[in-house]
Amino acid sequence: MTIATQAAVRSIPTLADDDHERIVVRQDPETGLRFIVAVHSTVLGPALGGMRLKRYPGGLREALEDVMCLARTMTLKASAAGLDLGGGKSVMIDDGRAEQRRARLDGAARVIDALEGAYITAEDIGTTTADMDHLARSTPFVVGRSVENGGLGDPSPATAESVFEALRRGLAAATGADELADRSVGVVGLGKVGYALAAKLARAGAAVIGCDLDPTRAERFADEYGGRIAPSAEAIMGMELDVLAPCAAGGLVDEALARSLRCRVVAGAANNPLTSRKAARALAGRGILYVPDFLANCGGIVHVALEWYRRPVSDASAHISRAMERLDRAIAVADAEGATPIEVAERQALERVEAARR
Repeated sequence: MTIATQAAVRSIPTLADDDHERIVVRQDPETGLRFIVAVHSTVLGPALGGMRLKRYPGGLREALEDVMCLARTMTLKASAAGLDLGGGKSVMIDDGRAEQRRARLDGAARVIDALEGAYITAEDIGTTTADMDHLARSTPFVVGRSVENGGLGDPSPATAESVFEALRRGLAAATGADELADRSVGVVGLGKVGYALAAKLARAGAAVIGCDLDPTRAERFADEYGGRIAPSAEAIMGMELDVLAPCAAGGLVDEALARSLRCRVVAGAANNPLTSRKAARALAGRGILYVPDFLANCGGIVHVALEWYRRPVSDASAHISRAMERLDRAIAVADAEGATPIEVAERQALERVEAARR
């Protein structure tokens, strides 16, 4: 196992800030495990963030870029949600060898346990509640476990709930009304969170157009909720919509795409759906409101934080309500300053971290 500090990784080009407290890289030739943990900040508390299992065509360097960006976003998310937690993330490179899954999870658990509580993991894209139950056999620094094993279960519904509320707040700010009836919403990605969000939108009367790389998910949504199916994310992003909801992997909207989207609001469950702040400014310049992702999707971290601190799940609504109040303030301040909401929300989240550091 190699533990690399900030100075050791500075030579690797990255768009993420290089102020991470710790980065751990583990490669195991026997099982094929390729695993990275990034701890961005523990100023407010232990770094909490999910374990992502994903294919990375660019290999270890691409995975490192992703995990560093995600860890920093988790710091912002925890702070913005008012939690006494820092930000971290882990990624395991998926090479399709499913038969090694358990052995690799065991190796990942050993890495997490060696950090002695600086990083707490949870489920994320590609991992499940059952995976968290398995990890918990080897390390206590795991949340998102099943109810049967002492956890609060899958955090996806809580994430969908906060995205739903943030989307409504975004509509209210952009159009003057938060009603969803007859609004057109394009949902890119119908995974655990995207499907739950699309279902809530459909039940609220929205006209939902969805797509997913797995066609069976889209077909299921159409059968259950009468939603439309789009052949691809590109097709959805070419439509005229009230809301675009990115709910798959990050990096969906770059500056060029931001200049061509035809919608009023961008609000979804994906972490880091914009490739840069330039994309956010391009959206704002065209009158499109981008709802900061780390505020919109904070329901998941609230859910697993309650599990970690052994608090009742009923406390989640108060945390999410306060996060939505911060969202309203960020939108109002951005409008007054001529800034973007994500710039303001990030500044406010980091101010809380710096206050704690001092």
